[in-house]
Amino acid sequence: MSDWFKYYRSSAEHHLRCRPFIWIYWIHCLESAAWKEHTVFWKGEEFLLQRGHFISTIAKDKGRNGLSPSQIRNARKVLKRCHMIDIQSSRQGTLIKVNNWNDFQVRNGEAPQTMQHKDDTPTAHERHTNDTRTATTEERKKVKKERKKRITTDAPEYSDEFESFWNEYPKREDKAEAWELFKKIDLNEQLLDFAKKYAAEFKGTRKQYAKKAKYILRNQEWLSWMNGNKPAPAPKSPKRSEEQDQLAKARGCTDFSFYRAIIKASHPNLNPEMISKAWDLSLHYKTIIEDPNHANHQHRPTQN
Repeated sequence: MSDWFKYYRSSAEHHLRCRPFIWIYWIHCLESAAWKEHTVFWKGEEFLLQRGHFISTIAKDKGRNGLSPSQIRNARKVLKRCHMIDIQSSRQGTLIKVNNWNDFQVRNGEAPQTMQHKDDTPTAHERHTNDTRTATTEERKKVKKERKKRITTDAPEYSDEFESFWNEYPKREDKAEAWELFKKIDLNEQLLDFAKKYAAEFKGTRKQYAKKAKYILRNQEWLSWMNGNKPAPAPKSPKRSEEQDQLAKARGCTDFSFYRAIIKASHPNLNPEMISKAWDLSLHYKTIIEDPNHANHQHRPTQN
C-alpha cells in the first residue's frame, strides 16, 4: 500500500457520509488499494495486482474494521451500485477495484478533483490529452520492467522428493506454498512417512477434515501430529468380554486417548468434557466429528 492517498474536504458533502458502516468500508478500500502494480500469489498461481486493486475476504475485512459480515456485504453492494468499486468474487477471496484510483493519487501541485465519482469513460479532452502525451523515460522503464517480469516468471521447479510427498498427501492445494515450507524442513524420508500415515488417517469421507500441507508443515505441526495423534499400541490384557467388544465397535476404537485424539484433530476447540461424555455414551467417534453437539442431544429429560 502507498503511504498516502488524497482525502478531499468535499468528502464531508458526499451522499454516503451519513452511512457510517458504508463510509468505514469505503475508507478501508482506499487504504487497502495497491498504489503500484506488483505480483501476488492468488488462486494457486502468480497474479499481477493492478493499481487501485486489492484482494480480501469477509473474515479479513471484519478483523480490520470491526464490521459484521452482513455490514461488509451491504457496503460492497452499495459502493458497487454507486460505481465507486468493482468486485470479482471467488472461493479464494474477492478482487476489489477502486474506480478512478488516480483521483486519490494526485501528485502535489495538480488540481484536485471532487470525490463524486464519474463515469470511467474519458471525455474527448482527456482522450486527446492521453493520445498526445509523450511517456516519460521513467514510465517507459516501468512498462518494460513489468513486461519482462511477466515473460520470465516461471513455475517453481519441484524436487522428486517433494513430488513423492505431494502425491501421497490427502489434500493437494496451494502447491507452491507447500513447496517453500518443504524445502526448509530437509527431512524428506520422515515427511514422506508422515504423508502416508496422514493420508491413511484422512481418507474417504474424512478427507475433508485434513489440513492443507502449507498449514501442517508450518511450525513443525506435522511432527506434533506424528508424536501425539498416531494410534497408541493396544495394551496387552486378558481376553475381552463380549460386552467390551460391543462397546469398542460402537465407539470405533478401544482406547480413550486415541478416541480423544482423532476427534481433537478435526475439532481442536471442542470441550474435553463433551468428548468424555460421548465416550461414556459409547458414541462412535465419526458421529462426534460430524456433529460435535451430538452428545448433548442424548438422554435429555422429557418435558411435560
